[in-house]
Amino acid sequence: MENTTFNLSSAQCLELEETISSLVTKYEVEYIFCFGCSDGHYKSVGCFLDGFNGRNTHYFLLMLTTQITRIEHEVQDYVNGLSKDFTISIIVHGLQTATNAVAQGSRFFCSACRDGMQLYSASGLRLSLDYPNLNPATTFAKAQKHYFHRFGMACGFMESASTSYDNGFYSNCMFELHQCMEQACIALIRVYMAYRSDMHNLARLLNLCRCFCDPQVELYPQKSEEDDRLFRLLLKSYSETRYKDDYQVVDHDADALCTQVRSFLETVKKLCNERLAECRQDAEIAGRDIESYFPALPASLFI
Repeated sequence: MENTTFNLSSAQCLELEETISSLVTKYEVEYIFCFGCSDGHYKSVGCFLDGFNGRNTHYFLLMLTTQITRIEHEVQDYVNGLSKDFTISIIVHGLQTATNAVAQGSRFFCSACRDGMQLYSASGLRLSLDYPNLNPATTFAKAQKHYFHRFGMACGFMESASTSYDNGFYSNCMFELHQCMEQACIALIRVYMAYRSDMHNLARLLNLCRCFCDPQVELYPQKSEEDDRLFRLLLKSYSETRYKDDYQVVDHDADALCTQVRSFLETVKKLCNERLAECRQDAEIAGRDIESYFPALPASLFI
């Protein structure tokens, strides 16, 4: 998995210009990077519909601010209302946090700041940091550690949800399904991006996953109106199961969501195992390269 420098087209930069200007005007921004873009095209035809072509573009941004206080949720809500022509998923951190993370060898911040496209700089200069060379063996070990921890948590919540469903505790089941899906998303993001997400909003977590997932891979079903209704029910469960006395879930909705979330778990497991296999291979190749560079010492030295 070699480092690849990411760039947007001039048309895409122009499309983001107004959004970047709005962010810089509203917040104390030091730098903005784009570390990914999913640009999909679709065509709609039918007996009762004139054929037309459409476009679904999703930008992934990292914004570094002078503030230490996390404002990510506020900023995400703000950019959601700026444009209906494209989608933005934005990660927000203080500049000092990012600088420290790079110094400590954070794969996410190294990749986003070094290989991403810088869209804005308060100073007008490129962010200049001493980016370390990351050890593939360390990358693999960290990814595997986080996968075992987070995916194990997800599986535990899935089993708890199943037990709650079997005993008729449907509200408990919904909350545990939410926790299951949240932990599975966090595992996926950790393995692919090496980013420690602290978001609870499932829609935002799934959106962030789109920066590394093949558009052809359906992470979670959201194609039909019924899928959307069930997903909204799951989204609301995080707070409403705990704070609304009148929150209720019918058995068939809980049953359908148990099936969907369990299927989601299998997809996450498959994707994580594929990525971990790539990381393992990179580590093995790096190890062989080191062995070939340093020839074996004579056996007589060990007698």
